[in-house]
Amino acid sequence: MAPAIHPFELIDVLRRHRLTPAIIFLTSRRACDDALDALMQEPSSLSQERIATITSFLEEFSKDFPSIENHPLIPVVQTYGVAAHHAGHLPSWKIAVEELMRRGYLDAVFATTTLAAGVDFPARTVVVTQSSVRKSQDFTDLTISEIQQLAGRGGRRGKDLVGFVVITPSPYIDLHVLAKGLTGYPEPINSQFVVSYPMVLNLLKAHSLDQIEGLLAKSFAQFQLNQRVEVHQNNLDSIYEQLKPYGPRECADWMTQWKVFDLARRRKSYKHPAIDTDTPFLKASLPFLTPGRLVGISKGIALILRQYRSRGTFTPMLSVLKSKGTIGECHATAVTDVYDHSIEFQPSRGFPWVSPSTLSQLTKTLEQLPAHLPTVPILMKDQEHEESLLDEVLTDEFPCPTCPSHSACKKDFATASRLRLKSQQLEKTIQALKDGLWHQFQHKADVLHKFGYLTSGYQLTTDGEWARLIRIDHSLLITELIRMDAFGGGTPELLAGVMASICHDDDRPGSYVRLSSGLASMLTQVRTVADSLHAYESPPLLRSDVAGLAERWVGDPRSTWASLVRSTSMAEGDVYRLLARTLEFLSQLNSLRHTHPGLADTAHQAMMAMRREVLEELP
Repeated sequence: MAPAIHPFELIDVLRRHRLTPAIIFLTSRRACDDALDALMQEPSSLSQERIATITSFLEEFSKDFPSIENHPLIPVVQTYGVAAHHAGHLPSWKIAVEELMRRGYLDAVFATTTLAAGVDFPARTVVVTQSSVRKSQDFTDLTISEIQQLAGRGGRRGKDLVGFVVITPSPYIDLHVLAKGLTGYPEPINSQFVVSYPMVLNLLKAHSLDQIEGLLAKSFAQFQLNQRVEVHQNNLDSIYEQLKPYGPRECADWMTQWKVFDLARRRKSYKHPAIDTDTPFLKASLPFLTPGRLVGISKGIALILRQYRSRGTFTPMLSVLKSKGTIGECHATAVTDVYDHSIEFQPSRGFPWVSPSTLSQLTKTLEQLPAHLPTVPILMKDQEHEESLLDEVLTDEFPCPTCPSHSACKKDFATASRLRLKSQQLEKTIQALKDGLWHQFQHKADVLHKFGYLTSGYQLTTDGEWARLIRIDHSLLITELIRMDAFGGGTPELLAGVMASICHDDDRPGSYVRLSSGLASMLTQVRTVADSLHAYESPPLLRSDVAGLAERWVGDPRSTWASLVRSTSMAEGDVYRLLARTLEFLSQLNSLRHTHPGLADTAHQAMMAMRREVLEELP
């Protein structure tokens, strides 16, 4: 999507006002390439000396990086002094563009906003052509951090006294978003620390449990969790004060007694007894799935408007407000994340479960949420005490109808119950945050014990000793495939194809590449194993087309890079990253030479066959 101003006119204005070199950020890879195409329809204004300088540099550079020798964008760079830089290009081409920019040979570079943090060269001017960026399947506003990353590229250290940010007129710009981004504080940094299976094995190899617990407690991730604990503790203390007027009556815990009494009365009215099908995880999550809670579902972030149980199956259901302002129903099991963020509002009894004005406010709030929200660690425990209390109620005579406090309890229960529910949520949240990382570690360790990588005393077994060397994504799937001897007797191209399908995590559509029957059969087996491990590890995409691409590259040494790229609709930069990542996965298998020499040898052969042409240029 090109900017509203024609690229030729835009660059001409920048040159006349001495605002070059410039980085022009566009919405997509295609927009960058289209801008260059549009530029080529206009006459060049570069001097012959400048053209000769650029040509000489590219000729010299191509001696070290032969892959760019016949690059299709070389003519436009030589003729116009302008280039494109995005993830669809080869790393060698991007390095060439960066070096040209540093030396002052280029007047402008078209780049995508998603690469703002990774662009390794500054410029005198940054040109912003939009305030939103496409993420997944929708456009979202740029965050404050992203806007400041864009703006921060303006101004070269030691060359420019002032850096410039130019905003071009465009239908894709919301000036309020950009103004907030340029003047506001960036979003807080959140730790991306995740406890993985290889981490558990390697920590247990080197440290005792007490030492590991101490290491996790000193991590930046736990430091941030402790900060959230302080906030929740202050809120909990406030709720405790509000609960004081609703102290013990005839019953020490009259709220639980009343809740069980009311639940027993309603259950007796059912024609058919409800069957408890709630999983332990769902039971642990339900106390948090209350009106106002933000949750993650398959289509993004949603706000819970109400929680109820279906009349037919008694399964827990949710009415949610989605990010686009639509209201829908979903099973509580559809919740993928429970966020540590709630929005207070007054619920209504009928659809849409809130007043129209509140609905409008909630919709706006959802639109303004930060890109990343912290989640609540859900700790699974045994059934609550009131479940056993309910069994007693259903068999014995219950005192509530004859209790002197009956009317007072009936009057106060709604308010008191709401406050106590909040206090229970906060108590569980605080406990989960304090023990979050340690709980994750213990959970992963229990899974590894279940699969035979650890003993009951958390000591590494024989399989655990070699499994700890597989330090990549989907490690449990890969180690289980190795234990099943799924790769036994496989050829290097089959192994490369499987590793490519496991490591590839991009769901962009691509053209289908025909698979061999052997690879198709092996992928079917891998999918079966991945599905069986779904409860312990998210399965990979296992795309057949990328598997066929890797198989072709390794299996046919005569295949050229150009012919491989032509065989798929993937950009050559994406093809390079796929094969480079496949090499990384194969190198992990190659490290198992002492325990699995056959597999390591096959991986080594695949790596040697893969490292040619473009893949030889960079380490």
